[in-house]
Amino acid sequence: MIDQLIDKLTDLITDLAKAAAARLAVFAVIGLTFLIGIGFLLAAAFMAVAAKFGAIAAAVAFGGGLIVIALVGLAIMAQRDPGEGIAKQTADAPQKAGRTEDDVLFDLLLHAATTGFATGQGNKPHMQTGFDQMMTDLEALGVFDRPMSKPVQDTDPDEDTKTAG
Repeated sequence: MIDQLIDKLTDLITDLAKAAAARLAVFAVIGLTFLIGIGFLLAAAFMAVAAKFGAIAAAVAFGGGLIVIALVGLAIMAQRDPGEGIAKQTADAPQKAGRTEDDVLFDLLLHAATTGFATGQGNKPHMQTGFDQMMTDLEALGVFDRPMSKPVQDTDPDEDTKTAG
């Protein structure tokens, strides 16, 4: 029974990891294509400016413009609060409220990795904690939700008081 559960969990984790890796690969290709496109646009703009004003003037203009853009971005990031992207826990809201399915899947992936590491190290307490966290994540995903059958209602309440015959 436990072996089947572990096999199902490992199959699920393997599928999740494959899906995450495929998604990451797609985003990497899209990002790389985007950066190459920007490079070609900059090269075309540079050639146009160089043809009109000369190569040195174009290089100074583009270099200076890119440095200004970088400095403006750096100034904006320096003004931001470092903890701004981290969700703050309030006394009214529980810590796990508002978790999206992607958050739960990412947590499941991390918990599976730490559980696997603990298993490899032979650390039974961390291993058990990891399995418990994985079960909580799977429960949050609805893996263990089973349709509840409605209880059969007695249609005739006086039926047990009737006598045969």
